[in-house]
Amino acid sequence: MSFEVFAGKFTGKNPDYVKMGSKYFLAGPLLVALSKQLGHSIVSLGLFLGEEKAGKFMPSLALLEILSVASEEKVFVNGIGEIDFLYNKGLKSRHIVAVKGSSKEGFMKLIQNEHDENLGYGKISRELGSDKAEIANLLDRGDFIRREKD
Repeated sequence: MSFEVFAGKFTGKNPDYVKMGSKYFLAGPLLVALSKQLGHSIVSLGLFLGEEKAGKFMPSLALLEILSVASEEKVFVNGIGEIDFLYNKGLKSRHIVAVKGSSKEGFMKLIQNEHDENLGYGKISRELGSDKAEIANLLDRGDFIRREKD
């Protein structure tokens, strides 16, 4: 999945970006012009949005935050759901407060707390709206802390 396809699943549009190798960066017109002028001598530019690894796009938490402002593909969770999700656990129906957008199995959703703050994203593994609803955790804000711990 490419950057464009990933961002399009949540908003239907893409933020301005510059691709450098396999990495994507948020960049306005001035940074885009600078990158063209300097060519391949720079390695990063602007806010990191994510990168492609083995043909798959891996978003950054910054990109998820940007997408969550304009997206209608969100799941809102209660306090216990927020804690569970940040501890790299999946979500169950008891965690879900509200759903915006599709609730079908296989759809990716931005996970928000009750204050509409982005916690990460997940994939619906059992259709939402039932007692057995489940969302698998794909990336959460706790990931950074877990990586730094090692």
